[in-house]
Amino acid sequence: MAYIVCYLESFHYHITTIFELEMNELKIKDFTNPLPKEAVKQHPTKTYLSSIKAVYVTERFTELFGVGGWTTKVQEVSHNSSSGMVVVKVTFEVPKHSIYYECYGGNDNGGANSKNFDLGDAYKGATTDALTKIGSYLGVGIDVFKGLNDSPKKEYEKDNIPVVWLTETQAEKAIQDGKVKQALDYYDSKTVRDGKKYCMSKVLKTKLQAEV
Repeated sequence: MAYIVCYLESFHYHITTIFELEMNELKIKDFTNPLPKEAVKQHPTKTYLSSIKAVYVTERFTELFGVGGWTTKVQEVSHNSSSGMVVVKVTFEVPKHSIYYECYGGNDNGGANSKNFDLGDAYKGATTDALTKIGSYLGVGIDVFKGLNDSPKKEYEKDNIPVVWLTETQAEKAIQDGKVKQALDYYDSKTVRDGKKYCMSKVLKTKLQAEV
């Protein structure tokens, strides 16, 4: 009788495991479904790339695992007081589904010398940087990580001339300093200076043109 009970328990466990695997396969699309278009923004420095607003990643976590169904633990790895760079280690867990990830994230909040530097924001930025990467491990925002939302960088580099891109920070400074027209002329995507072509994304060009 003991043998039969053990066999049945083993059989039940086997069936349960198969069922859980099938459920996980069915839910893959819930992880990889594209995020809303509002979730994707232009990368702040590499303007031909796209990045994800972290709040949409954490929202997807809550949709999938429920409120309180996922947890994080943040541990400081390093903090460079001269550059403002913060690096943290984030531990992500979903106990119900035995999901466990560790990932590192970094942020300098514009640099320690920036007038808007905030150390708290640097820590938050480092944390969300790691969480967004963890989301990619689960398939959240996978289309962005595959580069499907990126600007066609090669369109500007097809003549093999190195390209220098106007950053969002530089665009903001041009607006503040009243040098919008100079920025538009300098980063016109046509003129080659010192063997380099100076370009700006359509998003920043529209933003600057609105200030003229």
